[in-house]
Amino acid sequence: MDLKTLTNMFPSHKLVMGEQFAQENVSALKVKSVLRWSDTIFVNCDFSEAHFHLLMLSGAIFFKCDFAGATFTACDIDATEFISCNMTCADFQGSCVQDSNFTDCIVGGIMGPRDFESCSFTNARYSRHIPIVSSVPYYSISTPTKPLYIFCTPNAWRVHGEGVRLTVTAEDLPHIDEPFKAAVTCVHEIEQSVGREAVKQALGMPESRKVDRNQDA
Repeated sequence: MDLKTLTNMFPSHKLVMGEQFAQENVSALKVKSVLRWSDTIFVNCDFSEAHFHLLMLSGAIFFKCDFAGATFTACDIDATEFISCNMTCADFQGSCVQDSNFTDCIVGGIMGPRDFESCSFTNARYSRHIPIVSSVPYYSISTPTKPLYIFCTPNAWRVHGEGVRLTVTAEDLPHIDEPFKAAVTCVHEIEQSVGREAVKQALGMPESRKVDRNQDA
């Protein structure tokens, strides 16, 4: 999708281009009234490492924007489109995200809330040139401390968490420490199960169980 097509599809939306919000504290109490966040198309805006607080977004569209390292706290994000955006290590854990779409976005390291089930991910990539090959964009695996987020790429599992960033190949798996070994093994088994269920469905056989988006172990 290009910008002309996007603006033609949403002629009533306000257009904001090239704004710089990198490393800023973007709070509902500080946002200028002239800058509407809902029903707005943001194009090529830099939100990297910004801290969003108490914002309510509805019907907003972000096109080719950079959210790398951004943190969303107590935000309400509803029916919002993220298109060709860099979401690397963006943290949505403290916000509600519902009925939103992530299309052609880089999502490696993203940390999401538990209600991402109502969102859709299309052509998700771990990084610019590395696709995600699992049935969901990432898995959230519970541990005794903090959750781990696991991304399946063609040649390895990528494990992210608080202070954790691992690349685990099939050869590495027997030798890595816990809880990372158990988490990756869990994701591997889920993906194998999804594959088996897909074959059963194609053959018209009954499914034994469903797999939800962003599984918890």
